[in-house]
Amino acid sequence: MEISDVISYSLIIGVVLSILLIVSGMVLLFVHDGAQGLPLKEIASTNSLVNSSTITPYQVVAGVPKLDGLSFIYLGLMVLIATPVLRVALLIGDFIKNNDLLYVILSVVVFINMMIAIFVVPAIILRH
Repeated sequence: MEISDVISYSLIIGVVLSILLIVSGMVLLFVHDGAQGLPLKEIASTNSLVNSSTITPYQVVAGVPKLDGLSFIYLGLMVLIATPVLRVALLIGDFIKNNDLLYVILSVVVFINMMIAIFVVPAIILRH
């Protein structure tokens, strides 16, 4: 299987899995009339206490076996964010295999930028 096929399948699987998780989470929100101890009406409020910056990945994973709707939605969003990151990582590996130094460097720069945007910038914003 060619690397382009692997990249294509990873994108398709990532998007489909993300959609399934988010839709499942929405269904669970309605079935359980809320999530994380909050009623659905409060979650949907403009003054909601639900804030994605306060939820850790550990809490998301811990909430999935409990069939917590918000955990499914957050996990779907995490999968959606991870999909292009995986694509760039796969491309770096392919460029290394093909000894294409220019594209290895460019892809590593893109990967570092993505990691900074995902992990560093939110941490800086939360401190202020």
